Amino acid sequence: MERRDFIQKSIILTCGIAGVSAFLEACQKSNTTPTAPSANFTIDISSSQYSALQKNGGSVYYSASNIIIARDNAGNFIALYDVCPHAGCAVQFDGASKFPCPCHGSLFDENGNVLQGPATSGLKKYSTSLSGTQLHVSG
Repeated sequence: MERRDFIQKSIILTCGIAGVSAFLEACQKSNTTPTAPSANFTIDISSSQYSALQKNGGSVYYSASNIIIARDNAGNFIALYDVCPHAGCAVQFDGASKFPCPCHGSLFDENGNVLQGPATSGLKKYSTSLSGTQLHVSG
């Protein structure tokens, strides 16, 4: 192998290793619970913006605080911080009682506990109370 070929291939190999290393580091997160904000707000579930909460299995995102509010199959309201501690993706609601993360497959229960990793810490749960059509979320 000529010196020129050796140097050229060495540079390509070095760039490839650096690229793979950067990619793997980007996928790896600290896996610690992000700081969840405190909450103290009320929404009207009869408004069109929150009407999905009028029926069991519905959910909405309260984007001002990164909170997902869901209504499980039994009619209970659940409010969780929606940022997955593994990679920072917004969790979803399965319409029953579980909150999957679409990015890497973590799964959380209605209390924010981890049911399946790669996340190792849970989601903050907020208190909810319904009075008429006014749903108060706090915590």
